[in-house]
Amino acid sequence: MYNREIYQKDPSTQKLVNEGVARVSDEVTTQALQVLRYELETFVCDGQYEKGLRHILDTYLKNTDEMEQPGVWISGFYGSGKVWHR
Repeated sequence: MYNREIYQKDPSTQKLVNEGVARVSDEVTTQALQVLRYELETFVCDGQYEKGLRHILDTYLKNTDEMEQPGVWISGFYGSGKVWHR
C-alpha cells in the first residue's frame, strides 16, 4: 500500500495552487479566489491544532463585546506557516 492510497485526494495528482505559501489579502480577483477556495478545501485542522484554534476562536467570540481582547502568542520554526500580513 502506498501513502497516497490512504488520502481522499491523491497528492501526486494535485497541484499546489498557492505554491505551498498561504497569504492573507483583500484581493478578489479570480485567481485570488481560486487560491482561497483551494486553501479552505485542503486545510487540515485536527488534534492539538484543532484544540488550540478552537480555544483561540472561542475566547475571541466570548470577548467581542469587551473593550479589550486577550492576546494570542503564535510561535513555530521558520517556514512552519506563521504568517502575519496587514
